[in-house]
Amino acid sequence: MDVIIAAGGIPQPEDPMYPYTQGKPKALIDMNGRTSLERVIDALQDSKYVEDIVVVGLGSDMGQTFKRPVHHVPDQGSLVKNGLGGAKFLMELKPEATHFIACTADIPLITGEMVDTFIEMCQPVTKGIYYIMVTKEVLDARFPHSTRTYVKLKDLLIAGGDISIMSTELASQDEVMDMVANGRKHAWKLARIAGFKVLIKFFLRQLTLSEIEATAERVVGVPAKIILNPPAELAMDADKPDQVELVRKELEK
Repeated sequence: MDVIIAAGGIPQPEDPMYPYTQGKPKALIDMNGRTSLERVIDALQDSKYVEDIVVVGLGSDMGQTFKRPVHHVPDQGSLVKNGLGGAKFLMELKPEATHFIACTADIPLITGEMVDTFIEMCQPVTKGIYYIMVTKEVLDARFPHSTRTYVKLKDLLIAGGDISIMSTELASQDEVMDMVANGRKHAWKLARIAGFKVLIKFFLRQLTLSEIEATAERVVGVPAKIILNPPAELAMDADKPDQVELVRKELEK
């Protein structure tokens, strides 16, 4: 499979991450001698399933080294546009591809074996999107002080992962992707997208994984599958100062 990595995003001086980035993209944060992006690409290129990698947001290697060459797409101005730009590039590069892996640049603790495990948990890859969720119990067991944000579902406290598999069909639906992205932080927009019944069950903490899958399919028009509890490292992103320090200590081990 091929991979699109979101590597854009430059924290501004008022951002708590600015002392770590100093005006550079978060993907370039030093993680014990290698950038966060280098470590993520190391793991992906160690996977027995990964072929081409498209990095969106940097425009060049920026002095970094990789085991195999990667492709670059310049920053498109937003997370959604970066994803769409990377998908367009990949579909032109591999017109026969039906699915690709979408990954962030801030999960430097992953390994090739973990990537393989995730891909194997998605087999056979026939649905439109495969999205990771990790329970609080699993994350706490591996990272007791992660300060991750959790969402309460029925009988579960979960955090979203940072790597997924998407179909090229879904990636071409820019209106749907924009609608979902813009609705994330506004309840009335979410209600318009998912429906008030789903939103009410969410607020009452009665929403189930199967209901989320069904709602996602109804909204985006392709079947969805939640991959529950792959390796916790796939959900341990370093996008807060304390998480950066946690990851660095883990890498020291």
